[in-house]
Amino acid sequence: MCVPFIIGDNMNKYMDLAFKEAKKSIKTDDVPVGAVIVENGVVIAKAHNTKEKKHIVTRHAEINVVEKACKKKKNWYLNNCELYVTLEPCKMCMGAIEQARIKTVIYAAPRDKNDNLKSPPLKQGEGVEKSREMLKSFFENKRK
Repeated sequence: MCVPFIIGDNMNKYMDLAFKEAKKSIKTDDVPVGAVIVENGVVIAKAHNTKEKKHIVTRHAEINVVEKACKKKKNWYLNNCELYVTLEPCKMCMGAIEQARIKTVIYAAPRDKNDNLKSPPLKQGEGVEKSREMLKSFFENKRK
């Protein structure tokens, strides 16, 4: 299967790299999405979708590139970084991007707002106080 696209000189060089990554996804019948993380003008990670290849639902380009950047930096804080991605991130990916403290996300195409992503019902279970106490104790010990 061939999906035509043009990588041009007038495109931002980081987005150009993201499109080159997206093209790699096509070889494994994955949705062609590519992502690049840049810190202070230096590319620190590149990735593409591998969901079909790996048979793992979380293998979106954004998750893959965040993981690579964290591993390279040996830190999960990416607060001085920018993410370039060929498609507007989904809710799952935005959660990871927010957790990593990435300062800016630049995307090419907007996500189809009519996609089939439906949130399951969210219900609070038992153990509120037990959970709160466990978290409180953990963070108190971290601060010592």
